[in-house]
Amino acid sequence: MTTDGSRGFGAAIRNYFWPQQLQSHGFQATRAKLLCGFSGILGVVAALYNMYLHTTDPQYDVLLATASIVFVLGYFLTPLIWHKTKSMVLSTLALELVYFSHTNLLMFKDSDYLWRQEIFLIGPPVLTLLLIGQRAAWGTAIVVTLNLVAAAFLLEALPLSAALATALVIATLMVGLTMFHNEIRRKEARLIELRDEAQRADREKSEFLAKMSHEIRTPLNGLSGILQLLDETEMTEDQKSLVATGRSSGRSLMTLINDVLDYSKIAAHGVSIENIPFATREMLTGISAAQSGAAKAKELALDIQIAADVPAWISADPTRLNQVITNLVGNAIKFSQNGAVTLIVSVQGALLHIAVRDEGIGLTQEAQARVFNKFEQASSATNRRYGGTGLGLSISKELVELMGGEIGVESAPFKGSTFWFTVPLVAVDAPKETPQQASAPTITSFGGVQALVVEDNRTNQMIVRRFLESMGVDVDMVEDGRPALQHCAAKRYDLILMDIQLLDMDGVEATEILRTHPGPNQHTPIVALSANILPEQTNSYLKAGMNACLGKPFRKDELAKVMGELVKSKNASEPAA
Repeated sequence: MTTDGSRGFGAAIRNYFWPQQLQSHGFQATRAKLLCGFSGILGVVAALYNMYLHTTDPQYDVLLATASIVFVLGYFLTPLIWHKTKSMVLSTLALELVYFSHTNLLMFKDSDYLWRQEIFLIGPPVLTLLLIGQRAAWGTAIVVTLNLVAAAFLLEALPLSAALATALVIATLMVGLTMFHNEIRRKEARLIELRDEAQRADREKSEFLAKMSHEIRTPLNGLSGILQLLDETEMTEDQKSLVATGRSSGRSLMTLINDVLDYSKIAAHGVSIENIPFATREMLTGISAAQSGAAKAKELALDIQIAADVPAWISADPTRLNQVITNLVGNAIKFSQNGAVTLIVSVQGALLHIAVRDEGIGLTQEAQARVFNKFEQASSATNRRYGGTGLGLSISKELVELMGGEIGVESAPFKGSTFWFTVPLVAVDAPKETPQQASAPTITSFGGVQALVVEDNRTNQMIVRRFLESMGVDVDMVEDGRPALQHCAAKRYDLILMDIQLLDMDGVEATEILRTHPGPNQHTPIVALSANILPEQTNSYLKAGMNACLGKPFRKDELAKVMGELVKSKNASEPAA
């Protein structure tokens, strides 16, 4: 049995002679591994050769034995130079100094097998070429040639012709290797260029998606807000139906935008999975309630079957689980014309098994093989009839795999489908409920609250004003960061709603100034109202000092919920129980 200490020691030795590091630029990591690994191999070979001479030659020279031990240590210590300095030139020069000295010692002390020692001198030029470059390599080849010529004059056993022949072999080998090395360097440069282009394209794609998301969400916020305001007015049944259709279309458009952004974040490894406790049945019933309207509109039954052994509380990522289940239930409703959609939750060993069964159009074997691919649906006819990006199931597959599970489908044409997935099951105890958690009805009226809205879009100004005034809030409206600071210097507000992209001073800069300069609104709650809601963007808002972020388009009830968490209404009223 191995202990943790022995495993740690083994890993340290392995990393010493075969360093593990990110390959941040070209083939530097590979060159470092070659240097350290070759040093270790030379050290082992030198030690074994030393032992061989000691056991086969009774007249073994003590001086040679002692020097050989020093050289063995020199080989083993060479990687330390690289680990400490990260200098390939310094490390290579140290290795070659040991290598040259060791080879010359063997040539002069073991002249009976001189050919065996001089052939080792082919190594330094080749190694220098691989680790440093061709100029240093040719310089090393010249040093080796001079070394051979000097040895020929000093050693009777080494004819000058043999030394020159060895030098010629080294030169010939270097010509071929130089040509090959130049081609590798060209390929390396091209790979680096392609990598930089790919990284630049990825940044540009992210910037494009962020910009397009903002440009689409801004007018969509106007459309959604107008429809919400219309829904609160007196209308005929026909008008209510038209408004409901418009709101449904807006939600569909938001789903498409979110799918594209989600897939982009997953592809860029920008999605992290959380593990937090949550109530299992509460999440599942919430999904059922959210999808019940769509099911009712198509006259479908929506049922939930939760096995008795499903824990009441589990630790997982509730947001991502909700996203996957909602997508599967939404698809089942979308592709069903009659019958029922059933959400089935059970325990299978150490896994939570979730399945969504429908009685819809079903899938062929070919379609089942393609349905989790990005931008694909079962067929082009399906895409024309039902619409969508074809990203929902692909995103679900990526998220399930990120959570450590797997996803699949069982289906047959015109016999319905059962989409299922599993995730690791971690049962936890219910957290202790605090008094604040126990009573949290949504506040719907904020009479007497003073709010400053910083928004440059006229349509959005009108919508936010109408939302706030309908909740009893007194509203001041400005279009940019500088006039917002002027208002904040002159008047105390209970809440500031801050747009991010403004014409002159953006919302982040205005927030930073408010938070860092003493004044009547230094600690006033600030909520970002923005169409830029990528994780890195919302994090920057919070880092600047904002308290929350509402992504456009937002609903009136979402605004009320955020206000209820941040603002103490002076004449607050709650909905009747």
